[in-house]
Amino acid sequence: MLALPLVLVGCQSSPEITTPETPPFVFRSLDLRQKKADGQRDWDLSSPEARYNVRQRLVRARNPAGVLYRNNRPAFAIRAQSAMVFNDGELVILEGQVQLQQLQGQKVLISGDRLRWTPGQSLLVIEQRPQADDASSRIRSTTAQLRQDTQQLTLKGVVQLEQWTGKVNKQVVPTTVIRTGVADWNLGDGALKARGPVLGQRRDDQNTLQQLQASRLTGNTQKGFIDLIEPVQVRIPKRQGVLEALTTRWNFQKETLTSSEPFRARMEQSSLSGQNFRVNLKDTTVLVTGGCRLKQPGDQLDAERCLWNWSDDAVLAEGQVVLRRQANDQITRSQRLEGKVGKQGLVVFSAPGDKVRSQLSLEEGRPGPQKKRKPAPVSF
Repeated sequence: MLALPLVLVGCQSSPEITTPETPPFVFRSLDLRQKKADGQRDWDLSSPEARYNVRQRLVRARNPAGVLYRNNRPAFAIRAQSAMVFNDGELVILEGQVQLQQLQGQKVLISGDRLRWTPGQSLLVIEQRPQADDASSRIRSTTAQLRQDTQQLTLKGVVQLEQWTGKVNKQVVPTTVIRTGVADWNLGDGALKARGPVLGQRRDDQNTLQQLQASRLTGNTQKGFIDLIEPVQVRIPKRQGVLEALTTRWNFQKETLTSSEPFRARMEQSSLSGQNFRVNLKDTTVLVTGGCRLKQPGDQLDAERCLWNWSDDAVLAEGQVVLRRQANDQITRSQRLEGKVGKQGLVVFSAPGDKVRSQLSLEEGRPGPQKKRKPAPVSF
C-alpha cells in the first residue's frame, strides 16, 4: 500500500489536458509511505519540495530523507541531495552524498554518490564510490548492494578493508589495509566472509611494514576478529622475516594474530618453528608456547616457550631449554636463556643468574708428549 499525501503549490489552469509540454506539478512537500502485504511498514520517503510528471509517473525530489523498516522497526535512515521516484515507487534513484545509516547494532554508515533502490525486491545498489564505516574500520568497493530484508551487504570489484587503531580518522593513514575479492558482510550479526586472494599490509608505531597474505577470510566484526584461511604468510621486509602458518585468527580489537596450528618462521639465517604462536602487533612480539625450536648455522635451541621482540631484537627461551652447538658437540641445559638477535639474524644467548649445565665433547689430539691444556671458557 502506497500513500502519497502531496500539497499543491501551482499548476496549469486546465490540469485535465496533458501534453508533452505540460510542466510538472510542483508540491511543497512529498511524503511516500509504503507498507507490506501483511500491513507492516516497509519504507518512508519525504522531501521538502518535489515535481511530479503525470505522463511519465516520475517524481523529482530535493533533499529526500526516509526510513527503511525491518520487522516493522526502523532499520536504516536514508538521505541524499536528490531523488527520482519512478512509477509511484517501483524504482527510486538517489544521487549526491547518499547515506544509509544503520539504526541498530553496529551503527554502520553506508555512503556513496548514486543509489538504485528497488523496494519490491528489498534491494539497494550503490553504484558509485560505495563505502561502509563503523567505529574503527571502513570497507570500500567498486559497487555494493544491500538487502533490506536480511541486512546482507555484498561488496564487489576492488574490495578494500581499512582499519584504524581507535576511531576512524580520515586525516590519518589507516593502520591496516587489506584487499580481497567479493565480500559479504551481514550488518545484523556481524558475519563477514571474503574471497581471495587476501593481501594486506600494516605499519606499527615504529613505521615497520608488515605484509599479509591468505587464501580467503571469514570472521565477525561484532566479535572483533577475522580468520585468515590457510596458507597464511606474514612478512616483515625490514627484518627479512617470514612467518608461514595455517589458519590464523586476527583480533583487530586486541591487535593480535594467533594460531593453534604448527608454523615456521625465518629471519635471515635463523628459523623458528613450533606448535602454536601469538603475534602481538602492538607490542611487536611473537610468543611460542609449545614445542619451540630455533635453528641457525651451528646451533639448535629447543624450549617449552619462546618470545621474540622484533623491535629491540630481544629473545627469551624458557622451560626445559636445551641448546646444542656443533662446535665440540656442546649441549647447554637451563630453565631460562636470554638472547639478542645480531648480525645476519643470528641469536646470541646467555643465562644471567640461572643455573646452567653444559656438556662438551673434545677431540683427542695426536698421541705424543704435550702439555695438558685447560678447556676454554664456554659462552652462550
